[in-house]
Amino acid sequence: MTITTVMRRQILPTTLAATLAGLLMVSGCTKQTNEDTTADVTTQSNVQSTETTDDTALSAVDKAYTDRLMISYANMAHAAFKDSLDTAKALQVAIDTYVATPTQANLDAAKAAYKMARQPYSQTEIFRFDEGFVTPNDKRAIASVDSWEGQINAWPLDEALIDYVSDTYEGEYSSKDNIINSQSITVGSVKQDTSTITPELLAEMNEIGGSEANVTTGYHAIEFMLWGQDTNGVKEGAGNRPVSDYVTQAGQCTSGDMVNEDASICERRGAFLKAAAQLLVNDLTAMEAEWQPERDNTLRSDLMARKYDNGLRQVMYQMGSLALGELASERMQVAFVTGSTEDEHECFSDLTHLSYANNARGIQNVFNGSYRTVAGKTVGGYGVKNYLADTGNQEAAEKLAADFIKVENAFNVIVEKGEKEGIKVDQMIATVGQASKQGISAEEQNIRRGWIEKAITSLQELTDGIENAAKAVGIENLDADAGSQF
Repeated sequence: MTITTVMRRQILPTTLAATLAGLLMVSGCTKQTNEDTTADVTTQSNVQSTETTDDTALSAVDKAYTDRLMISYANMAHAAFKDSLDTAKALQVAIDTYVATPTQANLDAAKAAYKMARQPYSQTEIFRFDEGFVTPNDKRAIASVDSWEGQINAWPLDEALIDYVSDTYEGEYSSKDNIINSQSITVGSVKQDTSTITPELLAEMNEIGGSEANVTTGYHAIEFMLWGQDTNGVKEGAGNRPVSDYVTQAGQCTSGDMVNEDASICERRGAFLKAAAQLLVNDLTAMEAEWQPERDNTLRSDLMARKYDNGLRQVMYQMGSLALGELASERMQVAFVTGSTEDEHECFSDLTHLSYANNARGIQNVFNGSYRTVAGKTVGGYGVKNYLADTGNQEAAEKLAADFIKVENAFNVIVEKGEKEGIKVDQMIATVGQASKQGISAEEQNIRRGWIEKAITSLQELTDGIENAAKAVGIENLDADAGSQF
């Protein structure tokens, strides 16, 4: 996988509408349970919460609406992070089993656990764009969500830093020494002892040398260690790391096609995979605790303390920032415009269609006020849609709901093609010239790219809807994260 430098976050102070001028952007959602929550003003005014603050700028009714929105939002965040933690723990168990007994069945089980773990986590990304959470607060256990997220979900990663890659690989890190095959490595001017692979070592090394591509932690490091490098380009197929890469018997331990003289390299791969899984569980444990109710100095308590001040704006800012700056721009537009498979979000496993869709689903969850847990329970009860309707902005609510249906339908196509027909995002984003080398006609490739482009068009309308809805409630300029621009 060739590394293309892409900033994960770039705040550009511009309105959403201005950002969209001349750009192709995209977001979308898979199917979910929609929950319409209605309540009269008396019921809403009776909402009780210990998570309140004094403010005289809003009426009692307005405060009741805000209470319902923010409590629902916080409960959804807690449920989504709880699901992320639970599925990460299941992934850890599957990894432990695979490392102890490296068989194809156990590898397949670990991959399935990874796929399951990614889906609730991808829906949590809406919660990390609150501007108040980016600014460090040392009173919280997680001082800055930006720093935390960089250890969980950083990408793209320079896999040559971790393990073997193909001879044609081109990346920022070009040394033959890596964490798996060496007792120490040098990155720029930094010499790092890698003799003992632990969660602490991986955390210390993440983005070593100041490079965002030097990722050693989180979901994508685990993904690489399970699937290996995807050398198929825009052809069908994901990474295909052999089980023998983890076999610890002398003469049977491999590094791809190469048989190693001893098994120490395979032992170190197992240590890396287990350390990465443990660190992931540790990090998600800390985040789940941040959203538990009735705790001081947490992300939840901080949000609740300012809910009457700018809570609504922050919720809508997050919707726009994930939809436009992160998902549409950084994760989708870059890959779509360039035909770059190196820029797809799950490039080793070819599960990008699911992470895209679940990112977008997270935005829709907040709009509808409804998160469906892994166990099938609905959490929330009151979303931006309800707030708009209750404050006399039914037209804006209906327009935005219609926009979400369009992106949902567009992404349903992408997910269905990926899951049922095996046509993955790397094949969809290929240029006509790239696809022709694989025997795909220009007509067929334009159809495939059209699936992505339709989602792009639908996101333009969604983004307009978010801005119009914000204006309807008195927010003139969201200044949402606009991401990279071409």
